Amino acid sequence: MGASSRLLSFCLAIGLGAVAAPVHAQAPVAQTSLRADTLALFDAVGMEESFAIMVDTGRRDAGALADSLFPRRDGQGWAQMVDRLYTPTALRRTFVDAFPEDRMSVARAREILDFFTSDIGQRVVEGELTAWRAITDPEVEAAAIALYEQRQADGDPRIDLLSRMIASNDFVDLNVMAALNSNYAFLLAMSDGGAYERPIAQDTILRRVWQEEPRIREEATRWLYAFQLMAYDNLTDAELEAYIAFSESGAGQAYNSALFAGFDAVYTEMSGRLGIAAAQFMTGEPL
Repeated sequence: MGASSRLLSFCLAIGLGAVAAPVHAQAPVAQTSLRADTLALFDAVGMEESFAIMVDTGRRDAGALADSLFPRRDGQGWAQMVDRLYTPTALRRTFVDAFPEDRMSVARAREILDFFTSDIGQRVVEGELTAWRAITDPEVEAAAIALYEQRQADGDPRIDLLSRMIASNDFVDLNVMAALNSNYAFLLAMSDGGAYERPIAQDTILRRVWQEEPRIREEATRWLYAFQLMAYDNLTDAELEAYIAFSESGAGQAYNSALFAGFDAVYTEMSGRLGIAAAQFMTGEPL
C-alpha cells in the first residue's frame, strides 16, 4: 500500500515512548461520500487490515503507558479505556474525514489502482503487511535493524535502491514531522487535561518535543531501511525499480501525499485523545 502509513505508526511509537501504530484485507472502508475509485483503491491496498493492525498495536503500546504514568492505578480500568479509545471505527472515521481525495484526480486514481492491482503491486501490498505485522515484535525489529546495518556495511546495492525510495518520497522528514505533531498533541492534551500541577505553556511543550527530533530522526531512518528490507525481500531488483518508478511518478506522489495526510490526522487525533484520557485517569476524573 505504500510505506508511509506504516512509518507513521513507528514514529508515534518512538516519539511518545509507547503509543499507537499503522494496510491491507478485503473489506469496505466506510459508507462515505468518497468516490468509488477511491474506495476501490482502499480495498486493493487492504486498508481494513491496516486499521486492524493500528488498533492492535495502539492498544498494546497505549496500555504500556500505565507502567510509567500511573503505576499504582487500576491497570484493568486503563486497559478498558484504551480498548474503547482504539477501535477500527474511530480510526477509520478520522482517516476518511481527513483523506484529501482531491489530490488524486480520477485519471491519477486509475493509474494508482492499476499499479496496486497488478502482480507487482499485490506483492508489494503483501510484503508490506507481512513485514509490518512482524516488525511490531521488538525482537524482530532488533534483528531487522541489525540486518540492515550489516548489509549497509557490506555495501549491498539493495540499500541504494531503498535510499532512492526513501529520498524520493521524503519518508524521513515526513515521518519525523508526524512524530513531532503526535508528541505535541499528546503532551498538550495532558496539560490541558490537568495532568500537571499547573498547565504547561505551549512554547515549552514545543521546545520539549523538538529536543527529541535528532533521536527520532536517527531511529526513524534505521527503522525505514529495516522495514523496507523485509517488506520488499520478495521483489527482484527490477521489480523494486518498477515500484520506485511508480512512487516517483505523478500518480505515486499524489497517492503518498494523500495517504500520508490521512494517517497523519489519525495519529495526531489519537495522540490527543490518549493524552486527554491519560490526564483524566491520573487525576481520577471519570473517563
